[in-house]
Amino acid sequence: MLQITTTPARLGMKTYNAHLEIQQPRGQQSIEQPRPEMKIDRELPKVIIDQYQCFAEMGLKNPTDLAKEISNWSRKKWLEGLARRREEGDRMARIEKGGNPIPEMAREKLNHQYQFNVDFIPKSRPKIEVTGHLNIEWDIKKPIINYKPNKPIVDYTPGYVDIYVEQWPDIEIRYVDERI
Repeated sequence: MLQITTTPARLGMKTYNAHLEIQQPRGQQSIEQPRPEMKIDRELPKVIIDQYQCFAEMGLKNPTDLAKEISNWSRKKWLEGLARRREEGDRMARIEKGGNPIPEMAREKLNHQYQFNVDFIPKSRPKIEVTGHLNIEWDIKKPIINYKPNKPIVDYTPGYVDIYVEQWPDIEIRYVDERI
């Protein structure tokens, strides 16, 4: 008789996990901001006040305008006087119609009514003009940004499986004779 004894093989496995470690160092950065430039264009203010019209209304005129005004007024009065003399001459020439023209003309001149008014001067305002300017121009510069990233530091340990034989297979065959 044969007696067979088997021992099965037994495998052992041990696993090691993978390990990943990543570090990202900060990048190198530099920022430079140039100063803005300001340009100012200005003309100092000047106030010009023209009161000529106000003074002219009060009778204070420059010599040229005063001479023109007196000339115009004189011409007007001369024409009025000329017209009045012509009318008086015509009245005296019509003596045949009766009446006494000389005393009548004297009476008219004595009974002349004068009118007085109150007025305020000056009537117009002075002309005020302001000149000058202020212009401001800004030249704003863009910032200069430099950035250099650093490469990441990667540390990787791969995982693996360790397979080993815990028990080797075995077959044992024995002959057993009961008679022996």
